Amino acid sequence: MARKTKKQRLRIVHPRCAGIDIGSREHWVAVDPEQDDTPVRRFTTFSDDLYRLADWLQSLQVEVVAMEATGVYWIPLYETLDARGFQVYLVNSRATRQVSGRKSDVLDCQWIWQLMSHGLLTGAFRPGDAVCSMRAFVRQRAGKVQEQSRCIAHMQKALTQMNVQLDNVVGDLMGKTGAAILRRIVAGERDPHQLAKLRDGRVRADEQTVARSLHGNWREEHLFALAQALAHYDFLTQQIVACDQAISQALTALPTLSAEPAPEPHKPFRKAHRTAAQQKQLHQALHAVMGVDLCAIPTIGIDTALVLASEIGPDLSLFPTQGHFCSWLGLAPPTHISGGKPLPGRKPKTFNRASQALRQAASNARRSDSFIGACHRARLARMDSAKAIKATAHQLARLIYSMLTNGQAYVEQGVAAFEARSKDRQLRSLQRKAHKLGLALVEAA
Repeated sequence: MARKTKKQRLRIVHPRCAGIDIGSREHWVAVDPEQDDTPVRRFTTFSDDLYRLADWLQSLQVEVVAMEATGVYWIPLYETLDARGFQVYLVNSRATRQVSGRKSDVLDCQWIWQLMSHGLLTGAFRPGDAVCSMRAFVRQRAGKVQEQSRCIAHMQKALTQMNVQLDNVVGDLMGKTGAAILRRIVAGERDPHQLAKLRDGRVRADEQTVARSLHGNWREEHLFALAQALAHYDFLTQQIVACDQAISQALTALPTLSAEPAPEPHKPFRKAHRTAAQQKQLHQALHAVMGVDLCAIPTIGIDTALVLASEIGPDLSLFPTQGHFCSWLGLAPPTHISGGKPLPGRKPKTFNRASQALRQAASNARRSDSFIGACHRARLARMDSAKAIKATAHQLARLIYSMLTNGQAYVEQGVAAFEARSKDRQLRSLQRKAHKLGLALVEAA
């Protein structure tokens, strides 16, 4: 007769915890029924009720709070509880999905509390409050840059409707030549030859070709749309400058990890919205805050380093290994395996701004004369472009993790080191094949 074994039960990991179901108008909070006669309570989203919620949890000596990441409604409550000293877990809604059955706000908050009490929930990564403040400014600036790109598309549409083919002879519509011509058109100039005199010497098309492209019908409704798009573009430029000032102030508020001057970049920074002095100042500030120079890694520019500094910060202690960090970025290989076989279908898509920045940096590695560039070109030779970009972004993520956790500077190995390593790998492969066939390799004289 089989021996009966004692049933294993889930043990309590967090005895003093709370679960919160987030809503736009009200929050439902559940605690241990043994701690309070009314273990489930409802609070509105007004600030005074949020303070009452925190006071109630403090009176029960609650230490850990779990809540779902519902839209942006969780942010005020998260910041309130975090300021009171609670350990707040921001969990994914997929992790708190209930079994089939009844569903209500009361049951949801009780289910979250139950999962949290047994330690079955993990919190999302969120950097420190000062880094989050800088992250908000960086994201605001990125939104303004995207709006500017839409303004350029509107200007190009207005020119096409007037049959003004300026974008076919000028590479950058808002470059020196294109911007000067557009402003003269909005000011009232219609003579193509007078407008063509504004051509910069670096433009490949000659002055006659530029003049031919500036013949149009000049309809009033299209000129009106062009003027409004240009005015909106100028307004966004001012807002981007204000965002840069706010980012600089947020960087100065962060603790300094390195007082040494930032090394000179391997390539000069090029960006339209910042001067060379501003680029140098931002480079120095990022080096001081992060403790290492991320721009020393090929294909990572000042904007990519700024996104990484604002999204992850200098402290990666919440990620035990490189694998945890790359998995959070969505760059690690998927592990959807059951029965020893990969499961069909794709893994859920994750939106990660740091991962997007690394993918963009990886796509620029095709022409990079560096060790990373050589690795990326070798990947492109044996796999499709999307997989190669993801693999190179994974390589960049591992480098960044090592630099931030160990405080080590990046050392460029060069293309020659990659070629030597590739040659050794090919030689070992040939030796294995020759050994299986009972042959031996002989070096040519």
